[in-house]
Amino acid sequence: MNTATSAVPHDASVRCVSRDAIFQIELNRPEARNPLGPEMIDALDAALTQAIEMPAARAILITAAGEAFSAGGNLGNMAERLNAPPGANGKDPIAQGNRRYGDFLRRLCSAPKVVVASVRGAAMGGGAGLVCAADIAIGAQGAKFGFPEAAIGLVPGQILPFVAARIGAQAARRLMLTGERIDAAEAHRIGLLDYHVTDPEQLTARTDELLARIVACAPGASAATKQMLHTVLGAKRWWSDELPDYLDEAADTFARQMRSEAIEGVAAARGKRAPNWQPAIVARD
Repeated sequence: MNTATSAVPHDASVRCVSRDAIFQIELNRPEARNPLGPEMIDALDAALTQAIEMPAARAILITAAGEAFSAGGNLGNMAERLNAPPGANGKDPIAQGNRRYGDFLRRLCSAPKVVVASVRGAAMGGGAGLVCAADIAIGAQGAKFGFPEAAIGLVPGQILPFVAARIGAQAARRLMLTGERIDAAEAHRIGLLDYHVTDPEQLTARTDELLARIVACAPGASAATKQMLHTVLGAKRWWSDELPDYLDEAADTFARQMRSEAIEGVAAARGKRAPNWQPAIVARD
């Protein structure tokens, strides 16, 4: 097997490795649980371009270093983001940053290569959205998934279409409106994961088996099949015509929430207390 590491430095937010027909993109901020901040998203987008432009690459594998797949959006610099000046076009910089992730997920879905997400540990918020945007997702026992945005005053705006497309509207409602966290078995049951590996030590081997089946298919046929699926499911029109407008509006909504309820929500989460909008529930007799 030929293995080569790409030009992306090992200390970058993303590490890329080309192995024969597989182009692996590894989230590489394990010390911070692989947050999806601007640097990570830019690095992911650049890696995706590299994978698409590599003729030998037949499948794109997305993994993550460390114990967590991705904790989601980076709120560690919230004060800095709230105080950032408007962009050159007068657009809210928070909305612009949020919208960037939607662009990346849209490109990932429409990539002509088969995209596989292999998940260990927690995939929350935008991290779970990344899993949902892959063509095929495989995860090990011990993986956790959830959409905690509303619980801290935010909205899952950029990821919502991709999550609903994978697990259906009702499952998306349940998870996004309750903030419930689910394990790998439940994620497999509702379709967030296509494959559930009960022994975490076997995840790499099972992922390699899956990739072998993918690259055994003709590359042109695989790309054409993806396009046909988009057309049949109505996704092609959704991506090309309606999705950008939705993502623009969702980014504005995200920015409004970050500048309002999320200030209290994030403070409460960091202080390990209930936010001021959470009432006490009196038990029924």
